Amino acid sequence: MRILSVRFTGIDLERPSFTALIFFVFIITLFFTHSLSLAGEYHATSEETQTGSETLACSQCHTMHGSQGGQSLLYEGSGTYPKLLRASSILNLCKYCHGENNPGPVGWDSRTPPQIFNNQLGYIPSGGDFKDRNYANERNRHSVGTDVSSLPPPGYTGTWSDVTSKFSTEFNCLYCHDQHGNTNFRNLRYDPGNPANDSPTSPNRVEVTYAYNPSSDPNDNTKDVNYWGAGADTSPENKFTRTRVRFRRSPVDNDSPARGIAAWCGKCHVQFYGASGASNMGGTSSSGGVGAGDDNSSSSSPWIRHPVTDMNLTTATSNLHADLSNWSGVSGRVRHIDPDGTPGNGDDEPFCLTCHYAHGGGNPNNATDPTLDHSNLVMVDGSGTINLDSSYSTSSGRMRNVCQQCHNQ
Repeated sequence: MRILSVRFTGIDLERPSFTALIFFVFIITLFFTHSLSLAGEYHATSEETQTGSETLACSQCHTMHGSQGGQSLLYEGSGTYPKLLRASSILNLCKYCHGENNPGPVGWDSRTPPQIFNNQLGYIPSGGDFKDRNYANERNRHSVGTDVSSLPPPGYTGTWSDVTSKFSTEFNCLYCHDQHGNTNFRNLRYDPGNPANDSPTSPNRVEVTYAYNPSSDPNDNTKDVNYWGAGADTSPENKFTRTRVRFRRSPVDNDSPARGIAAWCGKCHVQFYGASGASNMGGTSSSGGVGAGDDNSSSSSPWIRHPVTDMNLTTATSNLHADLSNWSGVSGRVRHIDPDGTPGNGDDEPFCLTCHYAHGGGNPNNATDPTLDHSNLVMVDGSGTINLDSSYSTSSGRMRNVCQQCHNQ
């Protein structure tokens, strides 16, 4: 039945039929009285996910009437809001569970949502966080809460108004994540830069496959991401911890549909993503093979942007771009794709998250002035500690420490 797909998605308002509305009320009633067993990531239905067991009820984000028994069902304010939301904006709704003042362990499954906005749960979040030293939305990051109506992402080549009209002109979580769930890792949208392609059947989609295990590393190199551990309420080590998320499958130029984090980032940051030989990247065409890349054979094929898709440490060392022996000896390595599951050897590959945090990092500088921070860059101090760690030293923290892990110049 088509009515089963009725949703409140995006910002475009569609008035449901009376029949659909009655059916929606019925479904809400079921959610109040039953605990549904869902799979995959938290915001998802069993039909849309791959593995695991999660739960999410419509009533956690939406309210039919705004109050019940004389008590407000809103998380903030006193009025009613579009899309039947329980908060005044998409961002505020997300922050109710994922902000620093989240409700803690929640009653329907006794787990705590990850604190993505200024994490205070005692672990280093895999994606970073949006707030550092109580400063929110500083420059040079994915700045939630910022008016981005005239600020397309660096390297974007599409029609930005299509994105802002769908997800609001205020940059928020829905730009990257599907609030109703999908089969991608962390519910990443299939095409964040083009809502018309944001579909599990679109030929232009990007798939970010994953393997999850509640207790140990799945060790599955057929999936783009492996992660393991329980939820955020089991800090400091849980499935959201940086060290519990590993990137395994090597991207291939002729993947169809495209796969992996770098290809996903490239849907918005188009000019910064591509295989060797592409006009925006430089290098020598790899012709579908991993690691062929730039062979440094002539002055006509220099890299003009850092490779993120088809260059590994072995090839980079052979072509005099990198130092594999130095990389092998590094103790606190930055994020990388590790196809064989053994970090520190020649099949390791750099990608976007090698140098950047997905959400933002917080890079405390010697001047202790957050406005000077390029806050979604990974930085490493002299002892190999990353800048999200509380023991990070500003006196020896440098971006060059990240570069030196591979290049050792």
